[in-house]
Amino acid sequence: MVVMSMEAFENFQFESEVYLKLKEAEKVAESSKKRYSSKEVLKEIQKIIAK
Repeated sequence: MVVMSMEAFENFQFESEVYLKLKEAEKVAESSKKRYSSKEVLKEIQKIIAK
């Protein structure tokens, strides 16, 4: 049994989610030739935030 603070648990959970998303993105990238520039990505993120 491991005991940790809520903050440590939340950080661990966040890092795990980020890792899983990065692994998922790697798999998609391996199966596709489509690439996005940093400007394209930033533009899409700004659209999402504006909503």
